[in-house]
Amino acid sequence: MDNELSVDLLCLSCQQQLRGEKNKAYRSGDKIKCDSCGELNDYDQVIEAAQKAAIELIKAGTKGDLTITIDKSSEE
Repeated sequence: MDNELSVDLLCLSCQQQLRGEKNKAYRSGDKIKCDSCGELNDYDQVIEAAQKAAIELIKAGTKGDLTITIDKSSEE
């Protein structure tokens, strides 16, 4: 099994990949504009959705025999 997992950050409205502005670092509270539909996406909600997608991918690879906890304090 590969030790790396990649999950795209998706627009919460149209589900297209978010690209964001080049050379800009996003953080909590920021809004990311979708290039496809123009909607503004809350950074925290986008990250939360990506974390949930990653957990589902991991669980699928382990047939659900896994408990995952994400420590939000380590993200700050």
